[in-house]
Amino acid sequence: MKSFKDIKIKELILHNFGLKILAIIIAIVSWIVIVNVDNPSQRKTISGITVNMINGDALTSKGYIYQIESGASISIVVKAPQTIVDELRSTDFYAYADLSERTPDADRAQIYVRCTKEGMENTVDIVSLRTEYVQLAIDNKIDKEVPLELNITGSPADGYVIGDYSISPTTIKVTGAESTVSRISTAKLNYSVSSMTATINDSVAPVFYDENGVEISSDKLELSRNSASIQIEILPTKVVDINYALSGEVAEGYHIVDEKANMKNVKLAASKDVLDKITSIDIPAGIIDIDNADDDRHFDIALKTYLPNGCKIVSSESNLTVDVTIEKISERTIQIPMSQVTISGTESDYRYQLVADNGSGYLNVIVNGSESNIGTLTADDLGARIDMSGKGEGSYTVRVNLNQSDDYSISGSYYVKVIVTDMTLPDNPTQPEETTGAETEADTAE
Repeated sequence: MKSFKDIKIKELILHNFGLKILAIIIAIVSWIVIVNVDNPSQRKTISGITVNMINGDALTSKGYIYQIESGASISIVVKAPQTIVDELRSTDFYAYADLSERTPDADRAQIYVRCTKEGMENTVDIVSLRTEYVQLAIDNKIDKEVPLELNITGSPADGYVIGDYSISPTTIKVTGAESTVSRISTAKLNYSVSSMTATINDSVAPVFYDENGVEISSDKLELSRNSASIQIEILPTKVVDINYALSGEVAEGYHIVDEKANMKNVKLAASKDVLDKITSIDIPAGIIDIDNADDDRHFDIALKTYLPNGCKIVSSESNLTVDVTIEKISERTIQIPMSQVTISGTESDYRYQLVADNGSGYLNVIVNGSESNIGTLTADDLGARIDMSGKGEGSYTVRVNLNQSDDYSISGSYYVKVIVTDMTLPDNPTQPEETTGAETEADTAE
């Protein structure tokens, strides 16, 4: 039998049961209304959410490589109570794209987003994604060994030059999309030596170029190394004289007309201790040998042969060239009229009459030299002249002075007879006696 207490509890529960249920419903609705009034739902756009690529090995394991063209960062619209929305940040969300089903022919992957803020996973509603897909560029993955080149720019300080240089290694392995890697022609190590005065040891990152010299970005390339080691010598310079001499004598009947060298000095570069020991470059005797030569001779001498180790030539020319012009000696007779012989030391009271030693009105002078030098000689060029200073009335045999030159030689000595007559005396049919040889004027070459 039920106790009186149990009967009373049941009656209390069932008494006005419908009203009690209605009251509960009204209370719940009222609570919902109050909550929504005090803390209503809000929408918010959240930007800068990074999209993670998952299962990328589904492509890379097949020899493909991918690059994200668009969709790497997205914006979303969320809905949540205001108190929650105000606290939401981009770091509260995880976005991803699954590449496991992608193929080279599929250039996009769908983006998924979920809220990761603790306790808010089911409260925050992701309304929409401003970007729904990641746009991909899928290409074959290839390797290429690219040669490294040192590209030196600028100039060292005054008095210094660039010496030898080296790089290590000489190649670099590049891995990436075929469309990019196949375009790479070379990798340059760009380095400026402006105002440098000492040897350089450094590491330089490579810069990639296509065959037209257009730079190719390395941002999406995998490199076997990030840099290469370089060494560039920076050497002091010095200008020294070049000394040489001709050896031997040309053949009989020939002579040297001209001798020309392409340089008198040369600029050298070396370490200071080596450079300090060099005062000149001396070409040994016998190197420029013209003995018994009867034609032109050309000599080409490598100056580096006469330099110590570690010394280099930095002039534009590194070889000494010597050209010797040799011609056969020719002979020519030049007639000088007595009227073209200049007389100095004359006096106004005297008359001077010149007679050639051969009795003609001409002085026949024999000159020797190359045809190119003597072929155009004239009497004026020889400049025949005599000096009659201090000589009074009488007859004299006087030596003729002639112009000398390295271009020709004059064979023998030449004289003229000079008759000096006193114009103040009455006519005297008797000719003055010729002076003795002791009175003959000595030769004075000018």
